[in-house]
Amino acid sequence: MARSTDDFSMQRTIRRPWRRYVDELTVHRPALHGYCCQLTGNVWDGEDLVQDTLMRVFSLLGKTDTRLENPKAYLIRTAANLWIDRMRRSAREQAAMVLERAEPTSIAPLDATDGRPAARTLFQALHPQERAAILMKDVLDLSLEETAAMLHTTVGAVKSALSRARGRLEGRKPPAGFDTPPRDMVDRFMRAIADKDMHAMKALCDEHVSGELVGGVELASFEQAKTFFEHAHMVMPSLGFGERPWWKVADYDGEPLVLGFRTLDGVEGLNEIHRLEVAEGRIVRVRTYCFCPETLAVVAEAIGVKALPRPHRSPSVADFIGAMFGRRQNWRLRAN
Repeated sequence: MARSTDDFSMQRTIRRPWRRYVDELTVHRPALHGYCCQLTGNVWDGEDLVQDTLMRVFSLLGKTDTRLENPKAYLIRTAANLWIDRMRRSAREQAAMVLERAEPTSIAPLDATDGRPAARTLFQALHPQERAAILMKDVLDLSLEETAAMLHTTVGAVKSALSRARGRLEGRKPPAGFDTPPRDMVDRFMRAIADKDMHAMKALCDEHVSGELVGGVELASFEQAKTFFEHAHMVMPSLGFGERPWWKVADYDGEPLVLGFRTLDGVEGLNEIHRLEVAEGRIVRVRTYCFCPETLAVVAEAIGVKALPRPHRSPSVADFIGAMFGRRQNWRLRAN
């Protein structure tokens, strides 16, 4: 049977209930965020657990006819269950790795039926693009053309990613490192945004850099992420996009971050955070926290600045129309 290449026809239908769901749960987000940060031990993993919890509960609401009550308790219980499941998986993987170290070491071909070598090599040695390519080609048995289409790239780029990945797996290339990004590269990224210099930005980023507005859209290439970088200076106070944007680099928990500031309703404060992942001298992932007001507040307090009030989602068409007629967003009313 031929694979369908049609768009998701239900996308627009789903977008409205998702935004309504996010808006209605806003009152419970601070408690959920605080709980998740305590559970995971840091604000970044805490925010990720918040997002995973929201997605899980949204899917559960669509599956059950049973009336669910006490949203706050349900969200926190779901977060706890997700975290416990995650820790159990991690414990199993760690146990498998310990057993594997006790055996003679060798690089074995990837096998979809045996998760132990795959868990070790894929998640410790490969870049995200390389990991995705080798899974699709060698585990899912997709063709080069199918893999390129799935990754929104070219057959040549897939071949290069597979070559690098196999080189790492066979020990001919060093493992990919995802340590704290070099301060110099973070500084250059900040200047590229501040100067609207897309040529400098492109030189810094891997061709297949992935970008994510945490809690919002995900981007799979530089050409897609470039649109976001280009709109970083957009000003629209009536919609909550404050004036006089500027950026600086600051350290938080030993990691250099790009902080974006704006002035909204006469108050200057932290508007967004950019976190970078770097491998082999190129930026391979950018995570931007602008729809995460609780995370912004935690970091702002730690570094001694004020955080601006922010929404939990991107604006909708209705939000734009409301702003045109002078309607003030609920998240700004709650902040006052």
